[in-house]
Amino acid sequence: MKVGSGVRKNKAPSFVLLFAVVGVAVVLSLASYSYFQSVSQQIDATVREDLRRQARIEAFQVTQLLQDKIQTVATNTRTAAQAPAIINGELERGGDVVNARQHNTEEITDRYIWINKDGKTVWSSAFEMNNTEFNLYSGYDVSQRPYFSIPAQTGKPYLSPVIQSPVDKSQRMFIAYPISSNDISRSNLGNNFNGVVVASLRATNLGKLVQSHLSSDLESSLGIIDPNGVIVYTANSTFIGENLFGQKVQSLLAPAFNSQTEVDQFNDFLRASLKGGKDSKDFAGRAGPTSTITYLPILISTDKGASDGKSNHFLTLYLTAPHNIADKVGPLIDQERNLSLAVITTISGITVAFLYVVLSSNKRLERTVSDRTSSLKIANESLSTTNKELVEKSRQLESANEQLTINEKMQREFINIAAHELRTPTQAIIGFSELFELRPEEREESMKAVARNATRLERLTNDILDVTKIEGKSLTLNKEKFNISEVVSAAVDDAKQQIENGDIRLIYQEPKEILVEGDKERMAQVISNLLSNAIKFTKKGSIFVLSEEKGNEVVVSVVDNGSGIDPEIQPRLFTKFTSKSQTGTGLGLFISRSIIEAHGGTITGTNNKEGAGATFTFTLPL
Repeated sequence: MKVGSGVRKNKAPSFVLLFAVVGVAVVLSLASYSYFQSVSQQIDATVREDLRRQARIEAFQVTQLLQDKIQTVATNTRTAAQAPAIINGELERGGDVVNARQHNTEEITDRYIWINKDGKTVWSSAFEMNNTEFNLYSGYDVSQRPYFSIPAQTGKPYLSPVIQSPVDKSQRMFIAYPISSNDISRSNLGNNFNGVVVASLRATNLGKLVQSHLSSDLESSLGIIDPNGVIVYTANSTFIGENLFGQKVQSLLAPAFNSQTEVDQFNDFLRASLKGGKDSKDFAGRAGPTSTITYLPILISTDKGASDGKSNHFLTLYLTAPHNIADKVGPLIDQERNLSLAVITTISGITVAFLYVVLSSNKRLERTVSDRTSSLKIANESLSTTNKELVEKSRQLESANEQLTINEKMQREFINIAAHELRTPTQAIIGFSELFELRPEEREESMKAVARNATRLERLTNDILDVTKIEGKSLTLNKEKFNISEVVSAAVDDAKQQIENGDIRLIYQEPKEILVEGDKERMAQVISNLLSNAIKFTKKGSIFVLSEEKGNEVVVSVVDNGSGIDPEIQPRLFTKFTSKSQTGTGLGLFISRSIIEAHGGTITGTNNKEGAGATFTFTLPL
């Protein structure tokens, strides 16, 4: 006790010092980590917000550029439609007007077309330097094209969605104005309609224009969509002309996002963009950085001019700016990490120094305590091991003794039962053989009795052989397809011959054909065992036999109203030598269970819940 008290008195100051050092180290570590996290988050948030701001600015600038270019095309088309030379049908001067318009906007247009009131091509800017084009398309009928038919019907300008050219399969949009000296509508169109002037904008030209004005610093990409959701331009040309909500585009979204909810949110964002508004939102994909997607409408005036006319939603421009901030933020985060590591290293050094002082001052005392503790521990472990070994050996002896007692009892019961079962048919065979010699006139009955008891001996012998095969795992099955209803019916007919009085009825209504794959003879053996047991324990009443399909298995049941199953043997009902009968070896149910389980089925035996008797049921897979 004195030694223990001395050790505690010496250790108390050491522990106080140790806890103080650890406390300081923890506080400093937490403070360093908190500072590092705070600065890192602030840097990340600042850079991301700057990227969003730059993306919105760039999207606005590119949209404004494209809108101005397209507005120029619309204005040129309108002024061409109002040019006197075209109104008056002067081919040479009107052709010069059309050609001048193309020269002015050739960056995004590939041609202007003058079409007369009958829908025939009068002049195209493509004719200027191409006689082949002139020979093919001069006077060409385009009256069914929307860029002619709609202005002809309404008397208003027409801005087309993306249309695939039937000639070169390229994607184009058209701006068409009716030829008239005044602004007209369908109500006062009358004879004033003289045809249309159409500007053709090739989708790829629009894409190249805006792509050339993107900043390389943002690593952004863009897309252009018409109001119907058709892709006018994207970096991947295979998607030009596809609808945003078509199968080809939508099939790429599920792998790109983390969940279907995110895909739905992205699609809602796209649908909102087709209404002519503007918005910006961040999306995080399954792989790669978060990206800011900004969309802005391209609005075109089709009346007097870009400033005072009515604006129409012509296209929507999307700008995608990935948050590739690792290179920019990395050095700052590394700086903060290095500071944290330096602080933690310093704290660790201080902690080690204090621990060294504490441990050095208590080294001798700890050695003494450790030696004595080790001796006590070894002695205690030795005693504990010895005690555990004794307990384990005692348990093993008790278990072995119980098992020997059970085996001895079961063997004694089996010997008594087997001796009785062997003696009974043997004595009968001997008796009937002597009777056959004394009374030859009764030989037919004697021979039947001898055969019956020989069969009984054979069954007992087969049961013992079956148990040997089961325990030696050499039980074999000769499987084949057969109708189990016929096997049950045959077993029932054989069992009826065992009934020695008229007080027992055996009832079985053979159902439709039920085909199973198994050993036909073994199945007959199982059914016969169950029927024999039911007859043995039923003095008077009925025995019902049922067979039916349930799902993917066949179920066979034998239900009697006899004495039922003794609760004492219920837990070991299907084990060897289990029987409360004065006759029988107690092997039948053990053999039956082994046969059924070898077929992949199950077998159960329970007392009936209502009334007397028991029910034995087995199942087989179909």
